Amino acid sequence: MRGYDLIKDQSFFLCHLQNTVLPFIEFPVGNMMKSDVKRLANEMNLERIAQKHESMGLCFVGKRKFSRFISQFIPDNIGYIKLIETNEIIGEHYGLHCYTIGQRITPINKEYKSSKPLFIAKKDPVENIIYAAPGTNHPALFTKSFYTGIPHWINEMPLLLKETGQYQCDFRFQHKHRPLPVVISLSNNNTLHVSLPIPIRSICPGQYAVFYDEKKYQFVLHILKRNLIHFFFRTYP
Repeated sequence: MRGYDLIKDQSFFLCHLQNTVLPFIEFPVGNMMKSDVKRLANEMNLERIAQKHESMGLCFVGKRKFSRFISQFIPDNIGYIKLIETNEIIGEHYGLHCYTIGQRITPINKEYKSSKPLFIAKKDPVENIIYAAPGTNHPALFTKSFYTGIPHWINEMPLLLKETGQYQCDFRFQHKHRPLPVVISLSNNNTLHVSLPIPIRSICPGQYAVFYDEKKYQFVLHILKRNLIHFFFRTYP
């Protein structure tokens, strides 16, 4: 179940639905390109809607930085930034809530000098520490496998997964990313272990992990709820 316009398709976010409600949902523009929808809006004298600028990111935040927006609700919590390769303290941050995995970060005190920009590779909520990696393609920013929480299946668990403990399907973790073929395996407590074909950058705890089986079904089949994802990072001495 995907929109015809793959660039504007938002069906990824329907992953938490139950299969009992799907027969009662209609998507009247799901088989149209966004340009065709705008053309129809103009023909129906809805020019103001058709010519409205598209929102990017969190539309309700506006032009403010996300860190400034979230700081209105969560107070700053100063902590250390450490270099993931050496565990060296290189500066401070305003609070873990202001940052996400893969984001570029600049220490509050800009005394640390680096020939490469720094990116967040790991967050430690217990110690309130951010681990930074130099360079956008640093190995610590990538992962080849991860665990999920307990999955939410739109339909029942695939029989092959029940019988063998493994299953091949497609995976997405952001709605604009193309699906990747993966192997999922049953783990403890009915959680899943996901093996990726290539290392993927910036998979973050708390993201949706969405699974599709389009060879057999023409809609989203297997969905995981928003749960913490545990990573296998490359470690450094």
